[in-house]
Order: sequence, then structure tokens, then C-alpha cells
Amino acid sequence: MATKSRKPGVGLALSGGAARGIAHAGVLEVLLEAGITVRAVAGTSAGSVVGVLFAAGVTPAEIGRLALETRWSDLFRARLPHAGMVSGEGLERFFERVIPARTFEELRLPFAAVATDLATGQRVDLTSGSLARAVLASCSLPVLLEPVPEGGRLLVDGGVSSQLPVRAVRHTLGVTPVIAVDVNVGGLEQPRLHSVVDVAVHLALLWCARTAHEEEAEADLVIGVDARGIALHDLTQGPELLRRGREAARSALPAILALAGRCDGTGVSSADHGVPRPGGEGVGGGWRETKPTLSQPSPLDGEE
Repeated sequence: MATKSRKPGVGLALSGGAARGIAHAGVLEVLLEAGITVRAVAGTSAGSVVGVLFAAGVTPAEIGRLALETRWSDLFRARLPHAGMVSGEGLERFFERVIPARTFEELRLPFAAVATDLATGQRVDLTSGSLARAVLASCSLPVLLEPVPEGGRLLVDGGVSSQLPVRAVRHTLGVTPVIAVDVNVGGLEQPRLHSVVDVAVHLALLWCARTAHEEEAEADLVIGVDARGIALHDLTQGPELLRRGREAARSALPAILALAGRCDGTGVSSADHGVPRPGGEGVGGGWRETKPTLSQPSPLDGEE
């Protein structure tokens, strides 16, 4: 476990959310424009994709452009694997191509990709080794994608144990205060339960919602991005998701600035990403300030 640090700046916990994860890039853009120093990032599923790119020095604008240019057909190939409908090989190659680093040690700031041990349901915070492999594990939704063998375990999507990875930032990376970004607010979809796969995926998503609710109370601030009307699979809504992410972050900006102390510390700031610091303001979006509580470890908790 890392030693907690109260240096100026914040740690970010980026939620899963499939296509909705594009909104994370909009949030990051506003944070850097405001001069907020980000000292560490943990991401679950889609949040791990955005998080690793940011930790590697890719600008939020570049992350947004990449998301808008990507289609599901670029990532997956249907096949008949042993434990999932879709192979993760294409997704792993995509990550190897777009992440400008190979290992965690090459990143510009601390990062954790959050996955789940399929055998135990325990959270696994991946902080070393191959970045592409770690992010693949974090994104491997049970039933749809094959589990990822790693370190003698089979790993699946981090949302099963930690959809909003506040504990990974606070305890594994040792950074406080923690700002959580939830890109699924109001977005629980009406299920279409026409097959065993539909049922299994819906149950996994319900569990993800439950774990997000458990950890949001431990964040110092939660930025909630309005996901109403946007399906988890709808990449065509990229521009709207970026807009909603910016809107939510601008709404929370006064509280974020107060929390971060308006100071630069050891981390990544706008200067590191070549982002100017305009003095604009914004409206809309949703956020809430929370008071983290000390709680007993959940049976789902774990550390790598």
C-alpha cells in the first residue's frame, strides 16, 4: 500500500462506461485549462483507457480526437473462445498502437488499471507490467470478452468490483484528495433480456452500478456526467459526450479549485500537456462534494 500524500493537486478516479468514457476527455480538458495539477489517475474499463493515455502525456484534445475516429469494428473480432463471445486480441493490439508507452514505469504520473479476479470477485489494481495487457483486463466485460490470464489469475472488467475506483487512488496510489468522475449518471438502460448473454451482461452492469455507489462516498468530490439518452455502445455520440464532460467539469470548477488549493505540485498540469489556462467559466453538469469515511475493507477489495 502506498503512503498517502497531501501535496497540492488531486488524484482522479475515472469510472467505466463503455462509449460514455469519451466524456472523461472533456472533463480532463477543463481541469487542465483551469491549471489543476493531476498527481495520479486510476481508471476502470473505459476510464482506464482514457487514464493511461493521459498518464502517458496524451492531451485531452488528442484523446477526444482518437475516440471520435474509433469504431467498434476497429477493436473486436467475433469468434468462439472458451469464456467470451469476443476475443480481446484486436483490442490489445489497438492499445499497443495508441498508448505511447509500453510499461507503467514509462508513464509520466502514477496510474492504476483496475480489474477483477474472476475466481474471487476481488479488486485487482494493476500498477506494473504491460500497459496494454492491464487495460485489456480492465475492459474485459464478463461473457462478452474473454478473461485475461495474468499472474496466475483470470482477470475481468474492473467494474465488477470497482466501477468508480476511488479506493485505488486513495489506498494503492496513495494520493488525496480524490476527485471521482462518473460518466453514467442517469444512464441505467432499460434491459433487453432476449438471451442468456443479455441477462449476464445486465447483471454485470447492475453490479457495476452497485460498486460505484459504494465508492463514491469515499471521494472528496464527485463529478457526475449526465448520461441520459446515450447508450453504452453508441460511439456516434462522441461530440455530445465531450460537451457533457466539459459542462459537468465547469459546473464543479469552483469546488475543484478550492479542493486543489489552486497550487501546482508534483504531478501533471496544463503546462505538461501544452494546454493554455484561459479564465473562462462554464455552467451545467452535476457535481457533489462528499466527506470520505473510514470503512472496513469490502470482501471485493484487493490490491496488486
